[in-house]
Amino acid sequence: MSGLPLPHDTNSPYTHALPVIEDDDAPAPAPVEVETLQDAEWHRARQFSYDVATALPSHWLPLQEALGGVLAEDVTAPIPVPHYASSAMDGYAVAGPQPWTVVFPEPVETDPRKMLTIPPKDLYRPVLNLEPGQATRIVTGGLVPAGARAVLRDEFAHLSEEGTVLTIAAHAPSAEDIPYGQNIRRTGEEVAAGDVILHGQCLLNPAHIAFAAISGHDMLPVRRRPRVTILLTGSEVVEDGIPEPGQVRDAFGPQLPTFVEMLGGSVDQLRRVEDTAKAMLSALTEAPSGMASVLDARTEVVITTGGTGHSDADHVRSALEELGAVFLLDGLAQRPGHPTFLARLPEDGPFVVGLPGNPLAAMTSMFTVAQPLLARLHGDPAPTTRTLPAAEELPGQKVTALVPGYLQDGTVAPRDRVGANMLRGLAHADVIIVVPPGGVAAGQDVEVVPLPWR
Repeated sequence: MSGLPLPHDTNSPYTHALPVIEDDDAPAPAPVEVETLQDAEWHRARQFSYDVATALPSHWLPLQEALGGVLAEDVTAPIPVPHYASSAMDGYAVAGPQPWTVVFPEPVETDPRKMLTIPPKDLYRPVLNLEPGQATRIVTGGLVPAGARAVLRDEFAHLSEEGTVLTIAAHAPSAEDIPYGQNIRRTGEEVAAGDVILHGQCLLNPAHIAFAAISGHDMLPVRRRPRVTILLTGSEVVEDGIPEPGQVRDAFGPQLPTFVEMLGGSVDQLRRVEDTAKAMLSALTEAPSGMASVLDARTEVVITTGGTGHSDADHVRSALEELGAVFLLDGLAQRPGHPTFLARLPEDGPFVVGLPGNPLAAMTSMFTVAQPLLARLHGDPAPTTRTLPAAEELPGQKVTALVPGYLQDGTVAPRDRVGANMLRGLAHADVIIVVPPGGVAAGQDVEVVPLPWR
C-alpha cells in the first residue's frame, strides 16, 4: 500500500520504505522521467490534478462508521423484511371462525426448583401452532403462530369470565367475523429477499443506515476517503493568543483539516514542522511513534503549507527533490497561488500538494489542485463551476485571478481586501470568481467556484 516513506530498516516489514539520505555526498534517488506541467493555466491545472490520480478501492465499514459515506455499489436484502409474519397490534392471534378457545403457553419445566434456574423470558414455550377454533395472546411484533388467520386487537376482544373463551366484542366494526390477514404484517411485505435496498453512489444518511440494519446488514461497501497528512511550516507562526510583532497567528491549523474533510479527504495527522531542511526531510520520511505512525504509513496525500518557493529559506521543494519526488505540476498561472505545486513520492508513494504560505493563496489553490485530486481519489466526478453575470467590470491580469465574491440579485460581485495574505474577503464570500486574463465586462457571464461551506 502506498504511503509516506519510512526510515530505512533492514528488519522493517515496510519493504517500500525509502532510505534516509544521511551522507551529504550520497546521490539523491534518480527521479522518474516525467514531463512536468509548468505554470499551468487554471482550467488545465484543475483537470490535470484530477486526471493524474485513480480512484481508491472501496472498503467495508460497520453501519455506524458508514454513516455520511458514499455507498460504493448497490446493496441487496439478504432476507425478506419482515423476515417473519408478525402482529401489528396487541391482542389475540386467532385461527378459524369464532368462538375461540384460548391456548396458553406451557411452562418449559414442571419442577418448581428447576424453574428458579431459568431466566424469566424463557420460562414458557410460545404457542407456535393454532388449530381452527383456537386463539392465543400476542403482542405487537410478536411471531404469528402457524394456522392463524388474523389478529383480533385488544379493544375488540371479549373474554369469558374464566378467560378461556374469546369472541369478537359487540362494539367491534364487525362482530361477526374478522377479515383474513387483519393486523398481520406479512413476511416480505416491505422487502423481498434479493431486492435492491440502497443504490450505489448515494450519500448514506441515518435512514439508509437504519434500513440496512433491519434488512440484515452489519457492514456496507463505502467509497474510501483518501488519507491526508498535513505538514504546517512557519517558525514565525503562533497557535494562540495575540502575536508579537514579527509573529503571525496560525491560519491553517484550526481549519485546514475540516476543509480537507469537506473536499472528501480524511485527515490522519496534522504536524507542525520547523523551518529547516532537516526537519522537513524528517517529516517526509519518519512517522511519529505510536498508533499515528501506522496511519502515517498509509497516507495517500500530503499537504504542506509554506516553503514552496526556490529561496534558501524554502525547504519543502529541496526535501522532495532529495527524496526523488516527481514534480507533476510546478507553478500555477493564477493569482494568488502561483508557487503551488503537485508532486509524488517514488514507488507510487503519496501525492504532495505544496501550498503557499499566504493564507488566501493557499486556500484558493486548494480549489485548483487539492479539490480535484481528492475528488478523483474518492471516486467522485471532477468538481464543476457555474456561471453568473458579473455585477461590475472585473479587470484582467496577466494570469487567471481567483477573487472571493458575493452574490447580489442574481449576479456576482468581488469582495475587497483580497490580497494573497488577507482573509477578510474570503470570510464573507459566497463563491470564488475565476477572472480570466482578459477580464470580464459588467453583465458578462463569469465562472465561479462554489464554496463547500456555503
